[in-house]
Amino acid sequence: MSENNHWAFDVQMKTSIGPRFGHMTVYRNCDRLSGILEILNHREPFEGFIDEEGHCHLSGRIITLVRTIDYKATGKITPDNLELSIIDDRYVLKIYGTPSQT
Repeated sequence: MSENNHWAFDVQMKTSIGPRFGHMTVYRNCDRLSGILEILNHREPFEGFIDEEGHCHLSGRIITLVRTIDYKATGKITPDNLELSIIDDRYVLKIYGTPSQT
């Protein structure tokens, strides 16, 4: 897989009790996305679609101490930036990312 199809981000999820930090690895194959979101001490897969400008729709899950959040996310992913709004039945969470330095 070429470098253009694989992106790694250091991410920050904004929550009501403060920011949570993690890592997100994104694989792009044409208009399809897949990858792993590592946050809150869990690694969970996601998948979705992306257009030519980087606008995307993802689905996956986040595991917290008290529940599992099955989410739909919308936002924008480019090699230099990640911005997502994660929506489930109770919350809208924002995730921001910058290219990983590791």
